[in-house]
Amino acid sequence: MAFIYILIGYLSGSIPTGVWYSKIQHNIDVRQLGSHNSGTTNVGRNFGAKAAIIVAAVDVLKGWIPVLVARLLLSPNNPIVIGVAIATVIGHAYPLFAEFRGGKVVATSIGALLGFHFFYGLTSAILLLICLFLTSTVSLSAMLSYTLTCFIMLLTSNNVTASVGFLLIALFMIYRHRDNIKRLVNKTERRINFGLNSPQK
Repeated sequence: MAFIYILIGYLSGSIPTGVWYSKIQHNIDVRQLGSHNSGTTNVGRNFGAKAAIIVAAVDVLKGWIPVLVARLLLSPNNPIVIGVAIATVIGHAYPLFAEFRGGKVVATSIGALLGFHFFYGLTSAILLLICLFLTSTVSLSAMLSYTLTCFIMLLTSNNVTASVGFLLIALFMIYRHRDNIKRLVNKTERRINFGLNSPQK
């Protein structure tokens, strides 16, 4: 039974929202453009804010729904639920339906956290917006906000297994952003037109 839950989580995460959207709406695979990944940021930079919002919403839901269902059918303390959360994130990064080339797992990771515990998921989303306003840099904001949320969870939750599981997701997110980290160090990472450090200022 555990395998079924985790498999469903992986298949849900494997829905390549950005790839399908770009092919259906623009007749091109978004992974051929920009940063060559299928995530929200690359979609937004190539197809605009509306496209980014659509892709982000679906990517959040594909992490949120399977984790929430697993939590309701099992229990928050069941380690299978954390397995489902991790599986959705891995599915987004290495999607079965898109040659195992996916995104950088930000939206789906937030969705998985929302499905497990809405307060922590909401905290992560709010921190992401705050960090974006302060830095105008998506990659840095995503890594900082999610990692900080996981440490808050570790300090305030009695569920150690879940806290460690989501911390592993945070570490995986950092790994997926390894190229961005190099650009951050070299001060060549692109900023968005939002916040205190917007390139428009």
